[in-house]
Amino acid sequence: MSGCAVATCPNYYRKTKDKGVIYHMFPVCPNQNKIWISKCKRLHHINVKYARICIDHFRPSDCMDDMKNRLLGLNEKTILKPDAVPSVNLPLQDNGEDISSRSERKRNRSILQDAKIRFKCPSPKKTYEKPAMEPFTTPATKNICSSCFETQKDNALLLDE
Repeated sequence: MSGCAVATCPNYYRKTKDKGVIYHMFPVCPNQNKIWISKCKRLHHINVKYARICIDHFRPSDCMDDMKNRLLGLNEKTILKPDAVPSVNLPLQDNGEDISSRSERKRNRSILQDAKIRFKCPSPKKTYEKPAMEPFTTPATKNICSSCFETQKDNALLLDE
């Protein structure tokens, strides 16, 4: 037994065997089986013969009472109702994309890197900088790009008005 078939679920047997997490087989009924597969939101094919879904994706109302084992004094099993469908802690997107926090951090990091590249000055050019207390005519050289120079020049003209 490996892990839960739900796309973003971190549970797998070795990690959760001491925590009481139970894994349920996919139903035999073809209609119910299709519903379970769609709820997993996996990008690739799921082999329903071996795949399992952990109890974390079912509501307590989806479970039946194990009266037989309770009356015999045995350990009670978690038995799902025949019409139970995974409905808790499921991925939000229907297009099969992995929406885990790792992929979201990766996407945010690439957006940030793109923004840094766009705002970086590509070619340095000598220009004049306006000191805080002195008039604009006093030259103080600084290496900045031409678009930055134009922006500073426009800002200086606006401040003088």
